[in-house]
Amino acid sequence: MGSSFTEFRGKGFWSRDGLLEAWLRILSLHMEDEVHQPGWQHDLRDQWLLQSAGYFGGCISASLDSFVTDNERVAVILRVSERSLQSLRAFGPYVPSAFLNALGLNPFGADVPIEWFERIAECFTALLRGELTTDASTSPVLPDIEQL
Repeated sequence: MGSSFTEFRGKGFWSRDGLLEAWLRILSLHMEDEVHQPGWQHDLRDQWLLQSAGYFGGCISASLDSFVTDNERVAVILRVSERSLQSLRAFGPYVPSAFLNALGLNPFGADVPIEWFERIAECFTALLRGELTTDASTSPVLPDIEQL
C-alpha cells in the first residue's frame, strides 16, 4: 500500500493511501449543506471524491491550500472532520470493512481499528489549526507500520 502526504501551509503528515482515501470519502459525505450549491464546498467535495477513487496511489491530495483559504473555511472543515470522526466512532473499536467497501473504495480485507482513523483525524485537525509541526521529511507514515 502506498502513502501520500497531506499538506497545508507548508506542514503536513504522511498516511497510507487506503486510509487517506477512506478519510477523504467520509469527509466528503459529511460536508455542510452548502455543498449542494455552487461554491468552494461543492468543489472541494468533488475533489475529495475524485482523490478517494483509488486512481492516485502515492499522490493523493486533499487540496487544502487551494480550498481552505481563510479561518472561516478552516472552521467549516474542522466541523466536518468532527462529524466524520463521530460517525466512525459509532461503530465501536473497529470500522467494518463492509461499510468502507460500500463507499466504493479499494477493498478493505479486514475491519479497521478506530484508532487508525482517530490518528489521521488528529493530525488532520492539528494541521488545519496550525498546530502540526511535521513536514514531508519529518512526519511518520500513519498508521505506524508496526500496527499493520
